[in-house]
Amino acid sequence: MTTFSSRYATPDGGATAPTLAARDRSTDAAVLAALRSADAERAIVVRGGTILSQDPAVGDFASGDVLIRGGKIAEIGPHLAARADDAIVVDASDAIVIPGFVDAHVHAWEGQLRATAPVLDFPEYLGFTHFGYGPHYRPHDNYVGTLATALIALNAGITTFIDNSHNSRTPDHSNAAVEALLDAGIRGVHASGVPIGAEVPSWPTDVERLRAEYFASEDQLVTLRLMDVFPSAEVWAFAKNHDLWVSHEMGSHIENVADTLSELSAKGLMTDKHTYNHGFDLPDKAWDLIVGSGGTVNVCPRSDAAFGLGSGFPPIDKVRELGLRPGLSGDNEISYGLNPFSEMQTLLNGHRGRTFERIAAGEEGVPEHLSPADVFEFATMGGAVNAGLDARTGSLTPGKDADIVLIRTTDVNTAPLSNALATVTAFAHPGNVDTVFVAGQVRKFRGELVGRDLGRIRGLIEASRDHLFAASGRRPDVLAPQGSTVA
Repeated sequence: MTTFSSRYATPDGGATAPTLAARDRSTDAAVLAALRSADAERAIVVRGGTILSQDPAVGDFASGDVLIRGGKIAEIGPHLAARADDAIVVDASDAIVIPGFVDAHVHAWEGQLRATAPVLDFPEYLGFTHFGYGPHYRPHDNYVGTLATALIALNAGITTFIDNSHNSRTPDHSNAAVEALLDAGIRGVHASGVPIGAEVPSWPTDVERLRAEYFASEDQLVTLRLMDVFPSAEVWAFAKNHDLWVSHEMGSHIENVADTLSELSAKGLMTDKHTYNHGFDLPDKAWDLIVGSGGTVNVCPRSDAAFGLGSGFPPIDKVRELGLRPGLSGDNEISYGLNPFSEMQTLLNGHRGRTFERIAAGEEGVPEHLSPADVFEFATMGGAVNAGLDARTGSLTPGKDADIVLIRTTDVNTAPLSNALATVTAFAHPGNVDTVFVAGQVRKFRGELVGRDLGRIRGLIEASRDHLFAASGRRPDVLAPQGSTVA
């Protein structure tokens, strides 16, 4: 029991302080057991939370319930537990209830290389991944890296991500990446792509085989699209002919980018099923073509800065000027951790600083500051739009899949709850993510991933990393100032 010796510890100078009751751990254990054993139609009520729905028609609630049936959100409002006598009740009275975050662009195959190189510019990144470790990846390594990233994402409250899987060296590499997403239980968009500089004769035609084997239905957690780094008429035509979305690395690294996009547009290949990552240093003509085609975009606050892409800060003012709803992207975990809270904070604070700088310089017509509501929307509905899944996720809306995250408000950095939006966008971190549901299935509960032998998984990750170190002629050095490996 904590004691206080100072007379200032209480308003009247007494020696006692108020104590708040802790949640009963045995009740939590019983609830988790019920969640894991329940059939798909069993009702679940997330009760008494502060709800940020991201749906204007639903609104927000200082205290409200979310009723889940059949993996979907059935109703949102006060006192819903009384309407479902047999419901499993998850206490959210000390939590903010939000839609799951949607990361619009992640290279999940690199998961076992996380934190191996804290300082890389973009050419160095390519040398490190595509031309360094990448050629030594076995299908098993694709599986392990993707699984590691997916579990890290779920732990951080990311219920959906677009996996830009540009290490599809063989059909087995593709299979492994897809199976990792399935095993993780995340809502994943597998964007099949090939490594830079590698010839893969089976791609993209092998995607037809991949679709037949793993993607029989669009109504499943894992869906399919293509991914490219440099625009290709062949790839774009394949996507259009097979009704597939495409994700692109888009920026000034593409020579004569506006002319290239103009040619693709003239051929009828630039459609609304294209997602553009980064968008650094694009000329106005390129932006006009993207907007005119109905494409979606995502910005990468930490990636652009870490790897020196363009100005180092995402083109968010241009995106807003064009009326686009961007997603947020973590990109990869080579140099920093996958963390939607950090992406929101970086974008929000970086933009405020740049806006104040422009005002101080006497510039006129400076765009308004981004708001916490803006970056929260980017991290949820904006990402869902990029994934082509905004009808299924991104907001707490009756009829959508129950992708739901609870953020604790009793932790030292999130208490006391004074403003829910500020807590989510400026104070919280993945350690505050209490509970995660994907399509009504519990993936994290009371701060712990559910049903995972983390010791075994860590062993897989370390063994895969060590294989890649050895195969590439590197050795680990955990004290290396520029990274954990040396040649």
